[in-house]
Amino acid sequence: MRFILLFSSLLLLGYSSAATAFGRTGHQQICQLAYQQAAKTTQQQIDALLQFKPGETFAKGCVWPDEARNEPAFSYSKPHHFINVTRDAKKVAHKDCASVGCLLSAIRHHSAVLKTTQNSVEKLQSLLFLSHFIADLHQPLHVSYADDLGGNKTAVYFLKQPANLHGVWDSGLLRTLGYEKNDQLLQQKFAKVSARNIQSWKQGDALKWANESLQQTRKVYQNYRPGMLLDEQEVLRDGPVVEQRLLQAGVRLAWLLDTLLAVK
Repeated sequence: MRFILLFSSLLLLGYSSAATAFGRTGHQQICQLAYQQAAKTTQQQIDALLQFKPGETFAKGCVWPDEARNEPAFSYSKPHHFINVTRDAKKVAHKDCASVGCLLSAIRHHSAVLKTTQNSVEKLQSLLFLSHFIADLHQPLHVSYADDLGGNKTAVYFLKQPANLHGVWDSGLLRTLGYEKNDQLLQQKFAKVSARNIQSWKQGDALKWANESLQQTRKVYQNYRPGMLLDEQEVLRDGPVVEQRLLQAGVRLAWLLDTLLAVK
C-alpha cells in the first residue's frame, strides 16, 4: 500500500526531477516503441498493472525510477542505474557488479520478480524498474568508469554550450536530433529498420548488451580531449549511434517483456 501511495504521488509530481540515462525523452520513446511492438497479451498485462492510475501510460511510467531513487523507500536503487569497469577493461563481466548491485543484477532481479510474483504492486514496480534499466543499459555511458561518474566529470562544449559527456549522450544528441519536439520520432525511425536487423537485435542478454555499450564508451573516451568542442560533425557521427541504441532498447524490451509476461 505504501508503494501505491508513493508511486501515485510521484506521478502527480509530473516527473519534475532531473532524469538521467537518455533523459525523460529517451525513456518515454523507448517504452512507447516497446509497447507498440509487444504482443497484444503483453500490452493487456501492462495496461492492467497501470489501471490504478487512470490515464497513465507505460511511456510516462518508465521515467518513474529516476524519481523513485530520490525517495527513502527506493534509495537502494541508486547504484542500479549503471555498472562501472576499470579504465583498461575491454569487456564487462558479472564480477564487475558492485556489492550494492548494478544494472546487471537489477535486471536479473526484476526479470525474476516480473515472471514469478502474483502481487500486482510488486509486479508493476518491477515492470517499471526493468523497463527503465534496459534503457539505461543501452546508453553507453551508463557502462563506464567510476572515477568519471560515467562522463559527468568530463567537460566539453556541445554546440558552443558548456556540457559534459554524460549529458551529451543522455539528452544533448536527442534534443539536437529533434526527439524532444516529436514524441513519435523513434517509431518513425523504426518503420525504416529492416526485418533482418530487428531479428538480429533479439539475441543475447543484458551482459551482451552491456558489452555493446562499453565498446561505444571506449570510443567516446578515445576521441576525448580536455575541453573539446563537439559540433555538427560530432552530431552527424554520433547521432546514428544513439538512435540505434534507442531502437535496440525498444526492440529488446518488447522481446523481453513478451517472454516474461507470456500467458501460460
